[in-house]
Amino acid sequence: MNDLFEGSEEYGTPSVTLTGQPVRSKGEKIIADYLTGHGVAYYYEATATANWFIFQTKISKPDFYLPQYNLFVEYWGLVDSPDARTRDDYIRSMRWKMAQYRKNNIRFVSIYPSNLSNLDYYFRRKFRDVMGFDFPIRPVAQICPTCHIQVLDMPLHIKWHATVTRA
Repeated sequence: MNDLFEGSEEYGTPSVTLTGQPVRSKGEKIIADYLTGHGVAYYYEATATANWFIFQTKISKPDFYLPQYNLFVEYWGLVDSPDARTRDDYIRSMRWKMAQYRKNNIRFVSIYPSNLSNLDYYFRRKFRDVMGFDFPIRPVAQICPTCHIQVLDMPLHIKWHATVTRA
C-alpha cells in the first residue's frame, strides 16, 4: 500500500517552485508557491523523523510539513486519475493514510485537484477547521530599495538579488 506514496509512479508534471524547489506535480507547485507567498515555511517531502512515526515505521513522506503549525498538508493529486485502477488504488491508500493520521492525532489538511482553482478559500477554510484559528493574512507588499518593485517575500527577494549579482 505504501508503494503509491514512495514509488516513482506517474504522478504528474514535474515542476519547480518560485523558490527553486523541484516538486512532482503542477498541483504541488501551486501549493508550494501559495505557502511561499504567505511567508509560511514548509518542508517538502521531508524525510520522516522520530516525531513523524506512525506505528514504528513511517507511513510516507508527507507532501508538505508546516513546522510553525505542526501541520501536514497532503495533496491528493491522483484522485482524478483517468486510469480506474490507479485511481482506485490511490483512493484506497489515501483513505488508509488519513485514518492513520486521525488515529494518531496528527493534524493534516487535505487538498484536492478541485481545490486548486480557489486554493486561498479552500486552504483557509480547512486550516481553520483543523487548527481552530484563521490562517494568517497575506503579507503586505514592500518596495525593494534596490530595484523599486513590490515584493511579498523580502528575504527571498534579497537572496535573488545576491544570485543575480553573482551571475
